[in-house]
Amino acid sequence: MAAFVLTTPCLGFFINAGSVPKSAPIAASYPGAFQPSEVGATGLPGDVGFDPLGLANFDLSAESATDKMRSAAYVMRDYRDAELKHGRLAMLAAVAWPLQEKLNPLLAAKYRMPNLVAETGGLSPSVLNGGLEQGIIPSSIVTFAVLISLVEAQGLRIKKAQGDSWFPGDYGTARIAERGTEQFFSLASGEIWNGRIAMLAILAYVVQEAVTRVPTAEMIPFLDSLPLGTLTPIA
Repeated sequence: MAAFVLTTPCLGFFINAGSVPKSAPIAASYPGAFQPSEVGATGLPGDVGFDPLGLANFDLSAESATDKMRSAAYVMRDYRDAELKHGRLAMLAAVAWPLQEKLNPLLAAKYRMPNLVAETGGLSPSVLNGGLEQGIIPSSIVTFAVLISLVEAQGLRIKKAQGDSWFPGDYGTARIAERGTEQFFSLASGEIWNGRIAMLAILAYVVQEAVTRVPTAEMIPFLDSLPLGTLTPIA
């Protein structure tokens, strides 16, 4: 759970990635499942044309409720925005998940606080592992929901204000590269690929712990070599 709490304050500091393709179809055209989609022809960073199930042929975004003929290019833009959000959270969670398993027992002993991974046998509290009812975890979930809603509202405001010039992942934060530059495209591609790897890593953490009941922190060799030692409890 701490993994999710740690992600929220950091959302705005990631690189804004993606852009609307310069040439967008005038009318929507969705062939259906298992048919070729716009994937592979969007010009978006990280687009390698992989959509074997034709999932991009279905407009499942909220805007489809009011506009049944949205351009496929704009549908892809919304899907990219969703992918970026999940990837950014996953990158932070992929680091926080094993670290909380390693650090929580030490910090709990030092500051005489509840050890939130003790009940689960050292596993991160989650739906499959249990332990979500402990201590501050329920209130942390509520706090996370509120904060992420505020972030989402900010993104929607920017999207509405910028109109067609808006691109996925823009929360109005500072950029380290200008849109349209080679550096921007390179950084955006790096972010999307790291996010994809992180999403797979989180899935692997969940499955591995559910099946083996062994904490992820114990499966990562370099974590055992960190000089964390045993923290001396506060008197």
